Amino acid sequence: MKSLLLVVLLAAAASAAIVSQDIAEAPEAVVTYESIMYSDDAEVAEIEAASRSVEIETRRNLSVGTIGNSRLLANTQHIRGAIANTILVHNATFNFASSIRIAAIRVTRVGASQNATPSIVSGGLNRNFVTIRITSARGRGFNYRIQIYGR
Repeated sequence: MKSLLLVVLLAAAASAAIVSQDIAEAPEAVVTYESIMYSDDAEVAEIEAASRSVEIETRRNLSVGTIGNSRLLANTQHIRGAIANTILVHNATFNFASSIRIAAIRVTRVGASQNATPSIVSGGLNRNFVTIRITSARGRGFNYRIQIYGR
């Protein structure tokens, strides 16, 4: 009876270790990040002017595509703390194998709103790559979860 209990506990521990593995580190995905801080008034004005022209500026979450029978390709969380009088721009690029096509992208705010804005800069649906930009409000941080589904 004790050996059966030991086997069950070992199986549970092994499956828990597999579940907690970061999906973004799968061999078919390459993820790169770039973070930029703007505190110069000219640079800040340029970024704010560019963000006003983006259609999805007022949205704090981003959801495009249909999950359907797709599988989760990447699941990452992006957190940046606030820096006084600074706009944080964070680019996350996801590259997948050429045979994979992105079917849905979900960028979801975690916790209280800090008025950051997510947007798709390049790639996207029906492609094998996407670059997602998260732009913070001046003097604020952000906390977002990015999930990418594909076939």
